[in-house]
Amino acid sequence: LQGLPQQEHKALAAGAAPPASALARGAKVYEQHCAQCHGDQGQGEPGAFPALAGNRAVTLADPTNLVRVVLQGGYLPATAGNPRPHGMPPFQQLLSDEDIAAVTTLVRNSWGNRAPGVGTIEVYRARERRGL
Repeated sequence: LQGLPQQEHKALAAGAAPPASALARGAKVYEQHCAQCHGDQGQGEPGAFPALAGNRAVTLADPTNLVRVVLQGGYLPATAGNPRPHGMPPFQQLLSDEDIAAVTTLVRNSWGNRAPGVGTIEVYRARERRGL
């Protein structure tokens, strides 16, 4: 790895703040469907549910993975040390593209997280790629 040429790390461009209407909608969706596990402040539950505050996966430049987790859910494999892991249910049948865009935008811009908002087109594309 040391032999590879060094590349400059480019920080995310600071874009405009997400619209207040998207954040308000996202807050409502988060309160109804996410806060019970991930906490009111995105703190999660150690050993059970991941924190969203300060979570690098939440603020990646490309939000596709975050959108897919909301759409499809997420389940850790069962292991000898964790025979009954907690999982996140899929929300693809429950939430609209607008709701998913709003809640992922909220999560990407709350509790110290700063990342561009998520548009409904990105949610639509994630659904289409997986035939959801």
